[in-house]
Parts: sequence; structure tokens; C-alpha cells
Amino acid sequence: MRYLALSFVLLVMLCAQTGCAASENQPAPVPDAGAGPAEGYTPLTPDNDQSQVDQEVVRELQKNHYNKIKLNDKFSEDFFNAYLDDLDGTHSVFLRSDVQRLKDKYGDELDDQLKNGRLAAAYEIFNTYQKRRIQIDQWALERIKQGLDSLDLKDDESFTVDREDAAWPADAEAREKLWTQQLENQVIELRLNEIDPDEIQKRLTQRYTNELKQLRQAEPVDAFSVYMDAYTHSYDPHTDYFSPRRYEDFNIDMNLQLQGIGAELRSKNGYAELVRLIPGGPAAKSGKLKPTDRIIAVGQGKDGEFTDVIGMRLDETVQKIRGKAGSYVRLQVSPSDNSQTKTVTLQRAKIKLKDQAASSRVMHVERNGEDHKIGLLTLPSFYNGTADDVKKQLVKLKKQDVDGVVLDLRNNGGGALGEAMQLIGLFMDSAPGVQIQDAKGNIQVLGDRNDGAVYSGPLAVMTNRLSASASEIVAGALQDYGRALVLGSRTFGKGTVQTLLPVSQGQLKLTEAKFYRVTGKSTQDRGVSPDITYPSAIDPDKIGESALPNALPYDTIPPTAYPESDTLDAMLGQLKTDHSQRVSDDPDFQYLVQRIQLARKQSEKDTVSLNIDTRRSEQHQLEQKMLALANSHREAVGKSTYDSYKAFEDAQDAEASGEGEGDGSDAAASEAGDTLPAQNPGSPGNDKIDAYQTESANILLDMIHLFSEQQDQQQAA
Repeated sequence: MRYLALSFVLLVMLCAQTGCAASENQPAPVPDAGAGPAEGYTPLTPDNDQSQVDQEVVRELQKNHYNKIKLNDKFSEDFFNAYLDDLDGTHSVFLRSDVQRLKDKYGDELDDQLKNGRLAAAYEIFNTYQKRRIQIDQWALERIKQGLDSLDLKDDESFTVDREDAAWPADAEAREKLWTQQLENQVIELRLNEIDPDEIQKRLTQRYTNELKQLRQAEPVDAFSVYMDAYTHSYDPHTDYFSPRRYEDFNIDMNLQLQGIGAELRSKNGYAELVRLIPGGPAAKSGKLKPTDRIIAVGQGKDGEFTDVIGMRLDETVQKIRGKAGSYVRLQVSPSDNSQTKTVTLQRAKIKLKDQAASSRVMHVERNGEDHKIGLLTLPSFYNGTADDVKKQLVKLKKQDVDGVVLDLRNNGGGALGEAMQLIGLFMDSAPGVQIQDAKGNIQVLGDRNDGAVYSGPLAVMTNRLSASASEIVAGALQDYGRALVLGSRTFGKGTVQTLLPVSQGQLKLTEAKFYRVTGKSTQDRGVSPDITYPSAIDPDKIGESALPNALPYDTIPPTAYPESDTLDAMLGQLKTDHSQRVSDDPDFQYLVQRIQLARKQSEKDTVSLNIDTRRSEQHQLEQKMLALANSHREAVGKSTYDSYKAFEDAQDAEASGEGEGDGSDAAASEAGDTLPAQNPGSPGNDKIDAYQTESANILLDMIHLFSEQQDQQQAA
């Protein structure tokens, strides 16, 4: 009897330690809320080891992350909203009653759940999303089955494309009305691309069938990964939890061993959206893709059937795009400027070091009847061996007696920090290059010890919004020293340092330090501002560190001792004046600017008409504006004009593939560097210099002239 009593006590104690905790991890059932049955819906529950991983991630972030966040009720509220937004970024799946029910239950509870490894909230919220999405996808398939001709494509309603800040539907009926508009918009988009009705019916049926299949096959790791993403991104956008499967994908991408198109994608509002094109990759070389373009369908081979990927999980979309080197993949792409959807055929390739290697060439610029030579040094990334390669190119340019050098760091997403330090040392004597402050406030100064600069002549550095990390450090240091002019647009603003830590299941990537310039100013969030600005095709509100939620703020630390000169600052006013006067009469530069302005204006639209005739008219007007700009440019440079938009479009395709003359609009549409032209400037067989490179050479010549004048005046005095 005493044995039984003792066993009972032990059982109660065991329940207190494990069983009760397990019950706290069980999510509550999700109500139907008038949305009908969810066929194939199976509520998910946590795996046994996820509670431990949760607590490990919390402990590591609290201990080692640069951003010291307190897990309290305020954090819980922000985290709750972030988790819902990660699941339903368009605010079109959850019902208002769902949000209120979950908020009342967990709005100020998530901090405690995280600390104690409880996952009931994580799974109840995910299960609610999963069930609601199955319900609406079932409804959509039934609506499509009734026939798309039953949809009213002639009414005067409009549809809000960007619903990130929209209210959740009040009830199931309001949600069905919203998704009816969604269907109408999808049909109009496909009709405008001359896709026949039967194919549209098939494509949309496939889209929602694929979504249902994925939802019904969801596993606990899917729910846990979204939950952990929302939590880690509450610290900063570069902190991530990688499940074992995601860590494998991360390794593939970091090592650039993927056999694919060479593009970085993100999931946004159900679309796979391009963020960055890897220099030397098929996507960059095509000249037909740019950041914020959305992939809507993927086809295998040159004529394989398209698979719709809207709403598909990002990792599955990436798997469809990847493939054996030498094989072909076709992408249907919805451009960010809301112009007509296009099909891009790419040959997959393994991205090799030589495709990202430094290259150089000589630009010839005529000034007052005299030919001047300016070296153009293009650097797509910082790889192991960068400094040695750049040194060789500088020696080569010096042998060609160039008057100055333009270092083009546009689209350079960074890489090896040590190489960046050595690169700075190629242009000046031994000096500090960057300061690094860790989470404890310790500051380390890095630089390059050398025997003197390899090149000490006139220098300009070109940047754009996709210049990030190591390229920002180089541009910022050379600007702070007064060693180089920085030309172009503000850089990305990625001024943080990440490290990988193992956890019991997967890996944790966390931010452990921040970069600071020698002046003490951070490159974080604000990036590097150019001395002279060129218009950018990329909207900084959509791409860049400042566009990312919870980005660490800009701040400063004390400056370190560094060599500086105010010579360039004294010239800057005159250089800006000369630049403005020159580009106002430059047809290539103005065409590029006008194309950028038109694209930016189109991309800023957040609503579209649900009247197909109105949409056709708007599309025609956009095409005519693009044609008019192209023809105005061709007249200005003495070329024959296009007689139709189709002829203009065909010329752009031929130019992008290297088979035609075009009119430079390939470079213009991509901000002459926001994506790369058909080939890297300076690579074999490519003699194209874009308008921004030409103007950078002219500004450098202005600087040389002003410096010469100053020296003459000093000697005369």
C-alpha cells in the first residue's frame, strides 16, 4: 500500500514536471466561424524536441544578440502582430474574430510562452491560419469551377494590391467578397497577357489546388519555423533560426553551389520576389530581371508546361527553379513597374568565381577635342583573392596611362571583410578601414598594413542601393579619408555582423556586432550617402535595410585616428554644378532618368481597376509612354525610330541577349547597374558603357581639372 501511495506521489510529481507542460503545449481547437468545413485539415501539435529548441534560441538571443530586448508584455504584443503578419501578410485569410480571439488569449502571453518553452500559442495561431486558408482555397476552387465567365470584369471597382496595413475581413462573407476581387484581378492579369480562357481556368485551378496540397501536408516543423522566424526577426531582420532542412538550403546558397539562375528571393504577399541578382549568374546576365520583380510561374525546359507558384512555399519555388547546369528554365514574371507580364528563358549554370572576378577596361572620354582615358574597374563581390585580382587590374590600367580610375561597386552585396580591408590599402597607405563594436561594447579597429598604395591617382567609387556590407565599408572609408568621390545612390545600409551557433535541432544565425566607419558613424540603416547622387530605379522604401522590419538603428561611436583631406569637399559645389549642367543636355543620361521615373511612378500604385477595359487602356498608355521615350532618345542620338511598341520590345530582347543594337534601354530599365546588363561591363565581347559610368568618368575629369587649377593658383601665389 505504501508502495502504491509512493508511486502515486511520484506520478503526480512527474506530471508536474512533464505531463502538465505537455498539456500546455496542446493547441485549442479552431472554430469554424461560419466559413464552412475545411476538408483535409489536420491540426498540428508540437514535436517533442521543439520546446527545448525554443528555450535554447531564447537563451542564446538574450545572452549573445547585439540588440538587448526585454521579454515583457510590450514585446509580446509586437511579436503577436509580427507572427500574424508573417502568416497572413495580405490580411486576407484570418477573420477579425480570429484575430480578436487569439489576441485576448495570447496578446500579452507570448513572452512567457517563449521563456518556458510552451508552444500552445504558436500552434493554435498557425492552425487557425491553416484552417482558414483551406476554407478559402476550397471556396476559390468551387468559384473557379462555376466558370470564370461568371466573374464581372466590367465593373468599376478597384482592388488594393498592397494590403499590409489593411483591416482583416469582418467575417466569412466579407472575406469571400475580398477573394472574389482577388480572383477577378488574377483573371484580368492573365487575360492581358493573351492567355486563352481555358488555360486561365487550368492555371488558377492548379494554383489553388497546389496551395491546398501544401496546406494539407504541413508538418510541425513548418509551424515551428514560422513561429521562430517571427521571434528571431523581432531582434533584427538578419537573425534566423534554421531547421536542419533550411540550414542545408542556407549552406547551398552561401557556397553558391546551386545549379540555378543566381538570384536571391524572398516571400512577400504570396509571391516569390527577386531581391538581388548574383553577379555572373544567368538572371543577371539576361538583363531582363530586376529586384522586386515577382515570379508567378515556372516552366521546365524551353517548352515545358508552366507551374503556377503564387502562394507556393518559397523553398518549393526555389527547388523548381534550381536544376542541372546547362538545362533551361522559363519564368513568367510580373514586373515591379506593373507593366505587362513577361516570359524569361534562362539556362541554368553553376556560378563560378571567374563570373564574379574583378575586371577592368578603359573608357575614352572626349573633352575639348582631346581624348582622355579613364579606367573602369568593376567588382561584383568580395571573394577570397579579391585584393590580388584588383591589384593586377590596377597595374594593368596604370600601364595604359589612365588619367583616373572609377571603381564600380554597384550591385556588390559584400563578402570577405579581410579582402575589403586589403582593397582599401591598394588606394592609400596603411590606415584603419572599419570599427566593429560587439554586444558588450568592445570596439575593434581593422585595417590594412601595407608598403604603400598601388594606385594613388584620381579615384571615384560608384554605388547603388544594392551595394551592401563590405562594399559600403570600402566606399565609406575612401569617402571619409577624402581619397575618393562616391557617385550614385545611397547604399543598402547593412552594417551588422552575424555568426552561426548550433542548437540541438538546426542552427541559429544571430547578429553579434555592428560596423562603424572610421568617423564613428554607422553604416547600419543609413548606408553611405554619395557625394553626387544619380536617380535610382530601386525604391529605398522597398529594398534596403531601412525597408526591413526591426532593423537595428543608426548610431555613432567615438571616431578613431585616421588620415583625412578636405580637398574634395572644397571642390564638391563646383563638381555638382558642372554635373547638373552636363547631364541636362545628355540624351543617354536623360533617357535613363526618364525611364526610371516612369517605372517608379508605376510601381508606387497600390490599387488597380477591376474593369478589364480600363486595365487594357492603362497598359496601352504605358506602352505608348515607353515607346515615346525610346523614340525621343533615338532621335536625339541620330537613330531611326521604332514604328510600334512590338518593334521596341523585340529590340530590347535582342539587346539583352547580345544579338542586337537596342537603344540602351536595357541599361536604362535597370538603372544602368541596379541589375547588370547582358554581360558584366569589361567582360570579353561586351563593349557597352552605361550612361552612369560615362558620367562618372566625366565627373572624375572635372575633379582632375579643378585640382590642376588649384595647383596652378598655389604655384602662382
